[in-house]
Amino acid sequence: MIWFVGAGCYHPDMLTIGAKKLLEQADCVLYDHLVNKEFLQYASKDCECICVGKRGHQRSCAQEDIFTLLVQKDKQYKNVVRLKGGDPYLFARGSEEMHYVLENGCNCQYVPGISSAIGALGYAGIPVTQRHTATGFIVHTMHYQDGKDHLDYKKIAQETNTQIFFMGSHKIKTLAQKCIDNGMSEDTPIAIGSHLTYPEQKVYTSTLKKILNKDLNSFTSPLLIVLGNVVKEQSLLDNTKRLPAFAKNALFASIDENPWPIEDLLLRYGIFTYSRQVANVTYIPDEIVDLNLYDTLIFSSKHAVKSFFQYLSYNHIDIRSLFSKKIFCIGKKTQEELERRAIQVDHVESNSSDMFTYIKEHKNALYIKGKDVDCPIDSLSTYQIAPIEFDLPEVKLDAIGISCPQALEILDQKGIDKTTPVFCYAHKTYQKAKELGFTNIHTTPSSKQEIVKHILEYFGGNI
Repeated sequence: MIWFVGAGCYHPDMLTIGAKKLLEQADCVLYDHLVNKEFLQYASKDCECICVGKRGHQRSCAQEDIFTLLVQKDKQYKNVVRLKGGDPYLFARGSEEMHYVLENGCNCQYVPGISSAIGALGYAGIPVTQRHTATGFIVHTMHYQDGKDHLDYKKIAQETNTQIFFMGSHKIKTLAQKCIDNGMSEDTPIAIGSHLTYPEQKVYTSTLKKILNKDLNSFTSPLLIVLGNVVKEQSLLDNTKRLPAFAKNALFASIDENPWPIEDLLLRYGIFTYSRQVANVTYIPDEIVDLNLYDTLIFSSKHAVKSFFQYLSYNHIDIRSLFSKKIFCIGKKTQEELERRAIQVDHVESNSSDMFTYIKEHKNALYIKGKDVDCPIDSLSTYQIAPIEFDLPEVKLDAIGISCPQALEILDQKGIDKTTPVFCYAHKTYQKAKELGFTNIHTTPSSKQEIVKHILEYFGGNI
């Protein structure tokens, strides 16, 4: 089955539920350049993702090659998702591709997406219809297959409803001049929207006459041009002006799959979030110690707790062997993980240095930790952290939220900009950030919620 799916207008919250479900089920995704690559995170790790997009005035994938690839992948996989920017049927060649695959014996379905002609313009403050102003709208393309200009400028000049033009980034002044030449008023409002719903969104409103003298080189594709009186609403209705941190980019990285509490940051504050798991935590089964030698167990992290119980199970050690032992731990999250297992903690410290100072008199203490972590007392390594493949976001970051020193070290190996503000837990992660040469470090209490809160406050927002 081939699913022709609309990916919407780049904005992560404009991806439909149906599109997300199909990405999660996909065996192969063929996606366009205008698709937000962050959407590919919903696909499984085994899914084959192939970029087949076209870009104006740049080298692109030939349409014939896309046709061939669709049929080939349909024979190879159960579920193929053809992911297109906006809606597959609006200047996206969705119907052409569906014709081809149907004629070649493939089964397929159409799944709509939010078109930039409505969603992106509305987000930028331009309603395509409005009572008493525009009772309808017309969508044009300024790019034709034969390379010629087929627009009827006389008809365009006489139209009073909203008119939207796709693929006209190099023809804005030509459009304005031809509209004037064909009788449209020089005072007709015109808007240009570049990268709408992206962090780098730009909107310029003017009139046909004034725009002829405007330097438009900074307005690059993807770009929409709008003619009509609805353009006058843009300054008032611009959604981004009411978002306190619009266009800020924040990366949240951790070494496990536990989610960050960042679901509403874009909708409520305008913060574009990028979540990355940078490593896997795996159990190490090959080290054995005699627990009877120790009267105190110290757990260094929640991962130490989880892997220790795997250690007990793997080595057929009865949990009753912990009876009468003192249980210490580092950090509230570690304490919570122990309490979830009905184990009450006798003592908690916020960092390892304070813990080692506290237990000076406890000679029979065992420190349960990750591999390659230095320790001044007897220890048991029950887990290790192994980096996994991931890509850094293709944007300039305004903040990084980090949950542990290992994750920060992995980001550093990826070449992340060390001037980016880093928000992390105090002590070990802070020390690692200093050691690696990060220059803008902010410490928070030890929870992901607190890191998110501090980043939001840094951007000028309020919880």
